Amino acid sequence: MRIFNTLALLLLSISPQTVLGQALVLTGGEIYTVDENRSWVEAIAIDENGIITAVGTQSSVFATVGTDAKIVDLGGRMVLPGFQDVHLHAVEAGVNAVLCLFEPFDDLNGYRQSVMDCAEDSETGDWVLAAGVNMTALLDLHPNPVEVLDEVVPDRPVLILDDIGHGAWANSKALQAAGYDTAPDAPNGNIILRNQAGTPNGVVLENAPNNLRTLAFPPTEENLNFAYDSLLSATAELNANGITSVSDAGGYWPQGHHKVWDWAEEEEALTVRASNAFYIYPDRPLEEQLAELRTLYHNDPDRLVRFNQAKIYVDGILSQATGALLSPYEPGLGLEPDEEYGYLYFPEEALKRAARELSAAGFQLHFHVTGDYGARLALDAIEEADPTAGPHRLTHLYLIDPSDYPRFAELNAVADIQLAPSALDVNYVGFMEQFLGQRASHLLAAGDLINAGATVTLSSDWDADELNPMIKIAAAVGRKHNGFPDVATAIEAMTINPAYLLQHDDRTGSIEVGKFADLVIISENILDIPVDQIADVQIEATLLQGQAVFDETGLFSK
Repeated sequence: MRIFNTLALLLLSISPQTVLGQALVLTGGEIYTVDENRSWVEAIAIDENGIITAVGTQSSVFATVGTDAKIVDLGGRMVLPGFQDVHLHAVEAGVNAVLCLFEPFDDLNGYRQSVMDCAEDSETGDWVLAAGVNMTALLDLHPNPVEVLDEVVPDRPVLILDDIGHGAWANSKALQAAGYDTAPDAPNGNIILRNQAGTPNGVVLENAPNNLRTLAFPPTEENLNFAYDSLLSATAELNANGITSVSDAGGYWPQGHHKVWDWAEEEEALTVRASNAFYIYPDRPLEEQLAELRTLYHNDPDRLVRFNQAKIYVDGILSQATGALLSPYEPGLGLEPDEEYGYLYFPEEALKRAARELSAAGFQLHFHVTGDYGARLALDAIEEADPTAGPHRLTHLYLIDPSDYPRFAELNAVADIQLAPSALDVNYVGFMEQFLGQRASHLLAAGDLINAGATVTLSSDWDADELNPMIKIAAAVGRKHNGFPDVATAIEAMTINPAYLLQHDDRTGSIEVGKFADLVIISENILDIPVDQIADVQIEATLLQGQAVFDETGLFSK
């Protein structure tokens, strides 16, 4: 018998899979449809099954539905299609929320104390689990940080995830469990840093932390119940932010994360649509992974959950000098000659082969790329992939060579970008100059991609970055260089464009007759206020297929 928490039981009562009791009319507000004509209408009618049946003037909508419908007066609020976030980590966000959290830039004594405090937490089982340490800062404090953990916790494996999702700090017990104490250096996605004696120093990067996470979170009944509750907590947060469709980019199938999504749908507790990814491990034979993933693949458009994407890391991250570049990183970083251009998870031919075989099996390709060489290799791989499985996409895209901008439109490759305020901060750009020099002024070229005809989506990478759509829209449009040209374009990048990417724009992404009533209701018309005020606009209600899955002001309970 599975264990459900109180939140799960509450969500059962508002599942979108339960039909409405009567037809519903929304009126008295400002309704922006994001249809082909970007229309404004006075009213929407929604039938008992959560399908939009009429859109237009009040009189035309009431003429269609009659007088028996329940009427919701919007009180001047704005209605939009539900926001769609195509790159986030829902299960991980829920799990990470209960891990011990470290100060990223603490001193060594502070780190020691945090490890001791965390080791007293018995809820994490045999492993001591935490997150938040900045690996660069740690290595500046101690050249062999495994010694610190071995001194404080010698008898249990310790795993402390970093603050940017591409590294981890582990003790000897954890390194031994993963075989990293004897693993040779190999171009297989795993970066194992070593001390002067040539043995692991406790810091592992890129794919290596994922194998440690699998060991720390095996798919036991207890862990799956924990992941299930974490997912429900995460989806409640998504609904509170007006989000009705997502793509979970975690995809760590050996941990059983896909199971909890399916279970949530089976229990009618799921309150978002999801087209999720499976992570492709660079250190496992592709044919073995593909055989397993074929059995887990499902792409039924009538379900809330689909697992139809393959998440492929091409490179690492620029701030760790592992993003793959066409020109070398700036001097002075202490890089070895073979590290000056960054890092690739897969050799070029292996990447292309993965793209061909995964797309032939029906998977949409979801490439993680941060460097300009990584972006070019991903586009080259899409060029060889099966286009019928697409559209395929590249996500993050911190640096792109301008000659590759037109290729997005030519290849029907979606450009998925995160423009959180932290990524646009002048201090962040200054920090990146030490890695990229003048290239740092060309980071996150959203405007250039839009001008080149690319389909652009605006996602969050939550919980690594800000989830709130209002904050993201304000940041994207308020950016003086290479931002979004206007609020309407930013709305498209969070509604109809992601619906196209997730292959359900025939059912969601705009407010049109025949589509699902996946809607968000916000406190003000964001197309009619100064951009610097948009971040303060409130999400007041979220509907998934006509059902209120978030209703802050009680609009739908009156």
